[in-house]
Amino acid sequence: MNSSRVNKYRDLRAGLKDEAGINRENIEDTIDIITELVEKFQHLSLEHRERGLYSPIEQVTGRVKSITSILEKMKRKNIPFEEMEEQVEDIAGIRIICQFVEDIQRVSDLIAGRSDMEIKCIKDYIAHQKESGYRSYHLVIYYHVETLNGPKKIQAEIQIRTMAMNFWATIEHSLQYKYKTNIPPYVKERLANAAQAIIALDGEMSSVRNEIMNAQNSSLMQRNLVMDILQNIENLYQKSNRREVEKIQDEFYRIYASNDLQQLKRFHQQLDIIAEGYCAQAVTSEGWDQNL
Repeated sequence: MNSSRVNKYRDLRAGLKDEAGINRENIEDTIDIITELVEKFQHLSLEHRERGLYSPIEQVTGRVKSITSILEKMKRKNIPFEEMEEQVEDIAGIRIICQFVEDIQRVSDLIAGRSDMEIKCIKDYIAHQKESGYRSYHLVIYYHVETLNGPKKIQAEIQIRTMAMNFWATIEHSLQYKYKTNIPPYVKERLANAAQAIIALDGEMSSVRNEIMNAQNSSLMQRNLVMDILQNIENLYQKSNRREVEKIQDEFYRIYASNDLQQLKRFHQQLDIIAEGYCAQAVTSEGWDQNL
């Protein structure tokens, strides 16, 4: 998360100190909460991959809403300062990028099943696309945290979208900033056409989703097998005859070069049996040594 954005947000807190009725406790925790949420979703993605599972989470980022954006939103929606933390739902923002449209619901279900997050509301801009062409799936959540003053609920908005949707939204956001929300009609038309192209792209990617996922899963499985095999070979060097282990290693290199996943699986199984045999021999030898 951008450090200058964090410092500006702290300045906003300082500027609000004299406003009557401001509850600043939640604001104090927001910056740390964003980092914590990003790390949790990144760990969730990593956990899927470590278990050899496809992860619906491709990328996670977080941000604190800028001072200007907060004040503009409060002015536009007539939100009083004392209601800022509840009514400005996206001060803390998390963005989760997925590969496929189908992954968006999977991520939403993962969030709904968590005990530390409570869904306040859903804003489905995929089923109900904005007039501009914007598409994304938003969840406003309460994140449950423990503090010195007891349990608290911190509000955050989670945007879930595909890589294609994110590309379009990034360009549209830049144009909004450039034209101060007054985008020329001809640019709006091109954006609308691009939005339709994004829908078509996501549809095409969904049509080959199974093939892509199978390729990714095969690559992940191969990586895990190779790591396990190399660990076994390293252990064997410590427990058995070096020349015999070098032969095993050469056989592994031959199979790896063939890029045959099934053959690699068989070699992995055979190596496990060999490693267990040497391990049993080592235990027996230690037992004899102790009895002598």
